[in-house]
Amino acid sequence: MKIYGIINGLFYILYGLYGLFQPARIANAMGWTPDLLGLHEVRAIWAALIGIGIVCVQVAMKGSVRELTKAIVFLTFCFMIGRLVGLALDGTGPQLTYIEIGIEIFWGGLGLILLSRAKA
Repeated sequence: MKIYGIINGLFYILYGLYGLFQPARIANAMGWTPDLLGLHEVRAIWAALIGIGIVCVQVAMKGSVRELTKAIVFLTFCFMIGRLVGLALDGTGPQLTYIEIGIEIFWGGLGLILLSRAKA
């Protein structure tokens, strides 16, 4: 579970840095054409992802990896729920949406398997 936490942390840090310093590219990849406020919002959200990543790495190194794994599974499934609500309310999405849902099912499921195999 420690490796799972560190991998998640590194992903969030790197993805966050990309969005923080390349907000127009992130927006473009997601089909947005943001104005100045939109770019600031992208930077803010992706900076928060960096914070999530740092917390993941710190807790993985020194804290309860069981609780961290539960938190990562929860966050992963929250991303998935947001996409599913989007599909339900906004209609079918681009292929990337379905790929992301698949990754979230796999990654969250992996976390659940790790939790089920961990000693209480």
